[in-house]
Amino acid sequence: MRKGFLVGLLVFNFLIWPLFASDLKLEVIEHKLPNGLKILMLPRSGVPRVVCHIYYRVGSINERPGITGLAHVLEHMMFKGTKVMGITDFEADHALNRKIDELMEKIYREKYWKKDGDKAKVAEWEKEVERLIKEEKKYIIKDHLWETYMKHGGTGLNASTSDEVTGYYVTLPANKIELQMFLEADRMVNAYFREFYSEKDVVMEERRLSENSPGYLFNEQVRATFFVGSPYHWNVIGWMEDLKRMTKQDLIEFYNKYYVPNNAVAVYVGDFDPKRVIELAEKYFGPIPRGQDIEPIRTPVPSQDCEKRIYGEGLAPSQIAIWFHIPPDGHPDTYPLTVLASILTGDTGRLYKSLIKEKDIASMVSAFCRPQWYVGSFVVNARPKTEKGIKPDDLEKDLWAELEKVKKEGVTPEELQKAKNRYEASFIMSLQSPTALASRLGRAELNRGWRSLQTDLEAIKKVSNDDIKAVASKYFVRLNSLTAIYRRSFGR
Repeated sequence: MRKGFLVGLLVFNFLIWPLFASDLKLEVIEHKLPNGLKILMLPRSGVPRVVCHIYYRVGSINERPGITGLAHVLEHMMFKGTKVMGITDFEADHALNRKIDELMEKIYREKYWKKDGDKAKVAEWEKEVERLIKEEKKYIIKDHLWETYMKHGGTGLNASTSDEVTGYYVTLPANKIELQMFLEADRMVNAYFREFYSEKDVVMEERRLSENSPGYLFNEQVRATFFVGSPYHWNVIGWMEDLKRMTKQDLIEFYNKYYVPNNAVAVYVGDFDPKRVIELAEKYFGPIPRGQDIEPIRTPVPSQDCEKRIYGEGLAPSQIAIWFHIPPDGHPDTYPLTVLASILTGDTGRLYKSLIKEKDIASMVSAFCRPQWYVGSFVVNARPKTEKGIKPDDLEKDLWAELEKVKKEGVTPEELQKAKNRYEASFIMSLQSPTALASRLGRAELNRGWRSLQTDLEAIKKVSNDDIKAVASKYFVRLNSLTAIYRRSFGR
């Protein structure tokens, strides 16, 4: 067991204390099982409850064309039970699932392998599948996992999928950690994907709802154009055609590859005995075999070396966004870029003062810096004051003018210190709750290790005006940019 100290990340008794006060040291206890599973423990006495999170190093970037959206679908399916959860008679249910899968394989080949499949056969098979699904329902215990947690005082059962990480969450009474260990270990090794086809329909409906949101399809194309050649190219929900063609075998292979102990970290924050947590982890997670080592993604984003422009129109408000490629998370240049984004954005930021208060040509402005695991983006955007006849194209030169000003003059000492203070305060505020602490620790651990939370903060505090001028000159160039112009139109 190794111990590390995360200095200055605690908000004690809901009061924000000076960041590096000597009496505010937060101890994170680490334990690694022989099969590779990392356990992070953060004891906090007081309320006898424990936030229990488990994160897997898998997201949409681990997909490929043909199976986009699979990580998110798998997250949904992890709530459908195992061989012992969510079912009254596993053998009877399994026999029905085999029949359903066999018929769905025939339907799949007839619909997608052939140019002119037999629609009559497909309809006949689909009718039989519908009958079998109805028959299966008598064996399924709906929401079994959630009801089990609730009966034992559990709250906040949830999950999420991002580009790089999938996480599962619950908060339990301190004496119920063993229940979480049992259920999550069971899900890690025995997940059984009943109701796959109906749940895939649920995800496709999510996709349809997104498509009906004004501007969604345009923003999706902007992302695809910007992250060309990289698995960041697609959204987490995936392409609709891939969702239609996704098979249960795709899901099983993905699960077997990525849901392994050496690709996960379990995080516990709350009132507990670390020795007991380690004993339980060894009991429940310890017997699970180690999986194959997971290779990092091979293609980040190729060097752009050209200026890109993309135009669209629809029912969403008109706007312009200028995207720039920046390095991934942890690169030294990301720290001054993060500070600069803070200086540019907000009600007291440079873009607001220039485009809204002084020139009165925009109704909204913002800037954000997003360094991810393998790629990064810096975006400035604005909405024109259309009531004054301003178009999104008209704002382009003003946005570039603000960036050029940073290149030449940098920022003021007051702006620099204010941005650092804002980052520091925001960072501390985000760690007030055990849930936020668990999330920060788990996600950081899977990338560059949880200690990067401290080193990143220290790096931000060291950013200088010269650093900001240097990164602005390096990355804010037209051959590294994508300009996305969206015009509101009611004629579509």
